[in-house]
Amino acid sequence: MEGEPPPQEESIPTLVTRLIDEGEEFIRAELRLYRARVLSRVDEARNAIILAVIAFSLVQAVLVAALVGLLIVLRPLLGPGGATGVVIVVGLALAGLLGFLGWRQLLKATEIKDKDSRK
Repeated sequence: MEGEPPPQEESIPTLVTRLIDEGEEFIRAELRLYRARVLSRVDEARNAIILAVIAFSLVQAVLVAALVGLLIVLRPLLGPGGATGVVIVVGLALAGLLGFLGWRQLLKATEIKDKDSRK
């Protein structure tokens, strides 16, 4: 605090009030700094997120095309109803298996690890 005259004999309540005010200003400045850092990181990651969403959409389109292709291949062998049934059953079974494995991994990841319960 250059250029300021030395403080006069200030009372303790005045000093505490000034300390609280300066502490609040410091905390607000720190919050602004952290917010700016987070927004900067989000801006940097925005393009990566957009590309990931586009890639995910393309993967979904390819999977739909693969299922339609599978229907076309199976249709002469099983007929339209049979081919559709096989694709639906296999697709649901695969989705169920992946969902079950994902659920198990989620439970494992969120499991509370207690040192006392290992005795």
